[in-house]
Amino acid sequence: PEFPGHVILEQYQANVGAALRPAFTSETPPNVTAKACQVCSAWIASGVVSDLNDLRRVHQLLASSLAKVQAGKEAQDQIYNESTSAMETLAVLKAWAEVYIVAVEGQKRQTSKQNEGLKVPSSFDNICKDSSLSADGLLSLVQTDLGVLSKLWLSALQDFALLTLPPHYASRLPVGGGTFYTAETIESARPHYFNSWAPILHAAALWLNNTGFVQPDSDDSSVNFSRPVTPTTMGQDSTSLSTVKSPEDVSTDRFYLILGISIEFLCLPRSDEPMESIITCLHALRALLDVPWPRSKMGNDRDLSVELLNVLHRLILTRESPAIQLAVLDVVKQILYAAQEHVKEKRRSAEVDDGASEKETVPEFGEGRDTGGLVPGKSLVFAMLELCLCILVRQLPQLNPKLASSHMNRPGKHYILSESGSQLVCIALSILAELPSVCSPEGSISILPTILYLITGVLREMTLKMPDGQVSCTVPAALQSLKMVVASPMAKEEKSHIAWTALLQSALATILGLLKEDDTDEPECDEISLLTAVTVFIVTAGQEVTAVECLQKQSIEAFKKALASKETFVLMKCCQLMLSIFQHPNKAVSSLYILSLAPAIVRKFQDVEKRGPDSFAEFQAIQEGIKLMEAVISAADEQNRTALVECLIPILLCFILDENALISATKPARNLHEFALQNLMRIGPQYSSVFKKLMATSPAMKTRLETAVKGNQESIKSKTAVKQSKVPGKGSPSIQLKTNFL
Repeated sequence: PEFPGHVILEQYQANVGAALRPAFTSETPPNVTAKACQVCSAWIASGVVSDLNDLRRVHQLLASSLAKVQAGKEAQDQIYNESTSAMETLAVLKAWAEVYIVAVEGQKRQTSKQNEGLKVPSSFDNICKDSSLSADGLLSLVQTDLGVLSKLWLSALQDFALLTLPPHYASRLPVGGGTFYTAETIESARPHYFNSWAPILHAAALWLNNTGFVQPDSDDSSVNFSRPVTPTTMGQDSTSLSTVKSPEDVSTDRFYLILGISIEFLCLPRSDEPMESIITCLHALRALLDVPWPRSKMGNDRDLSVELLNVLHRLILTRESPAIQLAVLDVVKQILYAAQEHVKEKRRSAEVDDGASEKETVPEFGEGRDTGGLVPGKSLVFAMLELCLCILVRQLPQLNPKLASSHMNRPGKHYILSESGSQLVCIALSILAELPSVCSPEGSISILPTILYLITGVLREMTLKMPDGQVSCTVPAALQSLKMVVASPMAKEEKSHIAWTALLQSALATILGLLKEDDTDEPECDEISLLTAVTVFIVTAGQEVTAVECLQKQSIEAFKKALASKETFVLMKCCQLMLSIFQHPNKAVSSLYILSLAPAIVRKFQDVEKRGPDSFAEFQAIQEGIKLMEAVISAADEQNRTALVECLIPILLCFILDENALISATKPARNLHEFALQNLMRIGPQYSSVFKKLMATSPAMKTRLETAVKGNQESIKSKTAVKQSKVPGKGSPSIQLKTNFL
């Protein structure tokens, strides 16, 4: 290609269109038209065509084939048998389904990029603009035929559902056949349905997702969806077929049709079924449950949710593909959202019914109820725990309790997960963190040990430093999940408060134990990640969790060890974590850590003062340390604040360089000089009496500071003068033309 972002096939658009056009004439055999439909959908889905006019040319070919399908059996040539008619019709519907899927997913990607405010490099602006036009234009082209397509897709799915019934249900099949097959051609038509059902299922689910299961107008013949329509009855008046169902009944039929086909297929996928069909089926389930109404149906039927989770668990056990497992977890998240919405609605209704003054009598909703028991095979939370455990143990075998006590392959072992493996672990952890929200207080006590064991286990395995010094991207996900669990409302519920406090203390002790490990055979842990986990407990958990002397002592020792580290990055991150603790609104939490750790920070300043900052990273660490000291001053009582200011100002003055030292100073030392000067100029007016007192006792420091302030002012004036000199005057031309050509 001559331009970046383009492909060679673009120059063959006219050739492809010319080759496809004869395949859609009335004289063309159905098998040729079916193959041409496949080419059309592949061509559009490839992204080669970005111009709306080029899209419209290929779209018109598919539109002509759709018109032929709408015309029904009477418009088709009788020289071919009826099974070829089914093949052509299903190929047309499959092609339209694939185009619709590409259009919807392209629009979603474009919308998500706009919402996230992603800044694309200028060299790719035109490419992104073209892709946006392509997605929007393609969807607008498909939108005009969606009313017809949706009915045909649903009818084809109903045919497929009937054809997949076990043999002993053969008596229940319609006598006259289905929408696109007859009783005589049932066996020859079956392979065509098996070849086309997956994209049609996904497209129908996306259409229902976009309409939100809102019932179309009453003149829409899809209200008769519950009864198969034969080719001879297509287009007839709806009143002649059956009694019109209510919108709720129609939506329910559609929901169970798509859900039933999906579960039946995922229970036992055929050995010859391509992996893409499994992924497409899972995407259809995800789209189906991505709107409130079907989630409410799922949330109200716990047995159905458990059955679907069991099917998904079996799929993970039998399929190693990361794409399938990621799609499974997307569906699991939707089932979890459905359960959360159901429990939330139940609790809200109970509070409204019982009145605000009688909230203590409100019955407990969620898994576990009053006993906390979770029955395998009946419990939704237990099924999700099984599934998440399966995902985590497959990626991190050491999480298996049977292997936890074994050190056979632990020393020196680094678990480097693939990108998809990391995604699986992150999603599984996020699901685990949400599970207490669908439990009663007693039920949450039952699952909390397992959740904490798995989260701390991931931290134990993934905070091992890799050869390049980095840590896995799963660590932030584990820390976020830990924060969600620690901040759970169940930790403050009266019925579960005591048990949660004890279990959270145990988890904190486990993490502190990882920080204390000093075994030369073990890989080195990333102390910042573990200190972040400790900070999560201190800042997020209730005071009862961390206000235990042994835990407090170990936490303080861990921070002191980090402050004494020779790695400037560790020092900087440690100061940032300590800042969140020092700024805790509850002084009973922050005061102990301030009293214990502030002297260590001052000693670090004194060490840097003697030799100056060695690097820019050390300068950043000192910056964070000064912010810590300012936080200490803000948290102190009024009567103690003056003494702390008297401690901070000399530290800042020590970082001020005289004129001679400033000339030969390194860039980090110069940056520290400027940073200290700015802070002194800001703090001085706030605490003027303290500032004047200190200046009076140290004339040398006063002289150095005055010189630094004058130098700073002169520097600002010189920079301003340079900027003004660069601005061209009004009378002088901005471009100097050459006049002497000799």
